Amino acid sequence: MKTDKYKLLAALVRSFFESFSLGIIDNSHMEKAEDRNSAQTVKKLMLEHYEHIAPVFFDTLFFPLAAMNFEYADIERVVREAQQKGDDMMALVKTACASDAMYEAMVTEYKRNFSNLLAGRYASTADHLLSYTKGEGAEDIDTDRAIELTVRVVMYAYARGLRRGTEGRKSVRQASLFHLLIDAMNVLLLDKAMKFDDDDELAAMFLKVCINEHNFTVMTSEMDRTFDELVRKEGITQK
Repeated sequence: MKTDKYKLLAALVRSFFESFSLGIIDNSHMEKAEDRNSAQTVKKLMLEHYEHIAPVFFDTLFFPLAAMNFEYADIERVVREAQQKGDDMMALVKTACASDAMYEAMVTEYKRNFSNLLAGRYASTADHLLSYTKGEGAEDIDTDRAIELTVRVVMYAYARGLRRGTEGRKSVRQASLFHLLIDAMNVLLLDKAMKFDDDDELAAMFLKVCINEHNFTVMTSEMDRTFDELVRKEGITQK
């Protein structure tokens, strides 16, 4: 299977902002759903961490963006050449995007998602699928790789939100992570917002958004691999 690169790009940027912000919210230790999900909470926390968002975005998205457009073996060379030229953070991101059109789409998605958060809201899945930046004649990417990159962004962005501004180890809130991954797979693999039945179990919900068993296996395998990285690199634990 193949996935349109612009659709993947939009899924990555959306997943970063949703996951990073929810990590920050989970780190605030609010237990009441009405407090956690309120527009006032989202706006307040995003403004408190405003200056952190761009650098964390770069740290989280550079590799997935580069992996969209370059073979893994070439990424180190691309980074080395950019550093030799003295490229700054945004120039490196532009290099990772590999084309002006893809870079402009990334900037548009960044602004759209960031503006939503500063307004205290998240775009619905349906709104995202209707409004994300689409490119003409876009190349495709292997769907397995697209799933892997999206899972990586969700989990790293969430972990870095958890870690923001505090010391010590942090535990993943499983309900948050599963919500983020279901939403991410929906916007990556489907063209409409999936509706779930009240009696749907978690595995059934994941299978609906993953479309088939193969995609589900790719997603869960990458979840396991990335979580092992987070334990080693980010000091994350699982409740």
